[in-house]
Amino acid sequence: MVNFFGCVLIDKSEKEDQKDMNSNLQKTSELSERISNFGKENYDNHQKESDNSNSPSPIGLAFRLSTDLVAGLIVGGVMGWSIDRWLGTAPWFLIVFFILGITAGIFNVLKTAKNLNK
Repeated sequence: MVNFFGCVLIDKSEKEDQKDMNSNLQKTSELSERISNFGKENYDNHQKESDNSNSPSPIGLAFRLSTDLVAGLIVGGVMGWSIDRWLGTAPWFLIVFFILGITAGIFNVLKTAKNLNK
């Protein structure tokens, strides 16, 4: 038998249709089960990896601590220099804010190191 578009249609009996539907249903359920098992395995593997990755690497920790210290020093120095330039009081505010910046940097380093021990 040929349809309107010229495609050949094959007549199947109802029993054959039922067999095809059952086999497709079985394949679909197997695939669904495999997908859910795959997702569970990947989730478990990801949890194990994330548990191990909570501790920072030593080089990352060194960069973090040195950046905290240097950032405080630079911000304090720039603020002091800007105030000195604005008020015309040569190195006084630069010295004061430089010391404050170093102090803030040291406090940040201590806070970071304290949080790592927890």
